[in-house]
Amino acid sequence: MSTVQNHYAKLHRSTAPMLDGTMAGVHFGPVDEPVKMVFLHANGFNGLTYRRILEPLGVHVLALDLRGHGRTQLPTNDLQLTSHINYAKDLAAYLRAHIDGPVILAGHSLGANASILAAHIVPDQVVRVLAFDPIVLPFHVRLLMMGKFGREALLRNYPFAKSAGRRRDVFATREDVFKRYHGRGPFKHFPGDVLKDYIHDGFLDCKEGVKLACRPEWEQYSYVHQAQKMKGRIANLPEGSHVLITDFVKQTEGWMSKVRRKNPSLRIDYLPKQDHFFPVTEQKISGAALRGILRL
Repeated sequence: MSTVQNHYAKLHRSTAPMLDGTMAGVHFGPVDEPVKMVFLHANGFNGLTYRRILEPLGVHVLALDLRGHGRTQLPTNDLQLTSHINYAKDLAAYLRAHIDGPVILAGHSLGANASILAAHIVPDQVVRVLAFDPIVLPFHVRLLMMGKFGREALLRNYPFAKSAGRRRDVFATREDVFKRYHGRGPFKHFPGDVLKDYIHDGFLDCKEGVKLACRPEWEQYSYVHQAQKMKGRIANLPEGSHVLITDFVKQTEGWMSKVRRKNPSLRIDYLPKQDHFFPVTEQKISGAALRGILRL
């Protein structure tokens, strides 16, 4: 255990002031060079979860913890702040305040959505976007998410939201969390090292042992509070951007073909047979995409 603790103690971390708190991040690569890429995680996760795909890139990558996640300390008392647009506003504010020059934004799931949305808020600071499985919802689902009663219905019926609300909050140790999660549920195919990285920042020390950094209710609402339009924003991403999308939310080739015609420089890879967590479970795919977006 001491070796593991020493390993994590050597990470290069940062905590940056924001208008209403602080935003935490972990840095990979040559940290004395300017940040080349900012990476955003999926709902319920944290920046450290993606260490295995970011560390080998050889450039300065900053993996941020979004509001309500990991080590970031921003208010979570208002569940309206779980909207994906609000996450993007947080990201845009961070870029304006703490990043010099344009960067590549990359992200997974919620983090992909935040990256796409932020690219339209601060276009002068985003050179390209790499989006791993952004959440692109059909209109009838977005319509439900526009109102309080629709969101409450989804909290009761959407499997991921229901599961988030039932998550066990407190464990005695991080080792106990690993034993509980390894090979089960959404973590079924996670490599052990990736799961350990997720757990390290996904749980915070508390009097009883360790507790979830992302509160179950916050994670729940982040699943059902995403009524924003994504297709048009994807179509208008910066030149050279790359989107990889699965059937986590059932997709159709039709809208992707329209987007390709509108923005020929945008690459969209449709991966219907891949799992939503492929960025960490299929690291050859995600690693190739990350290296590719850096080479442009």
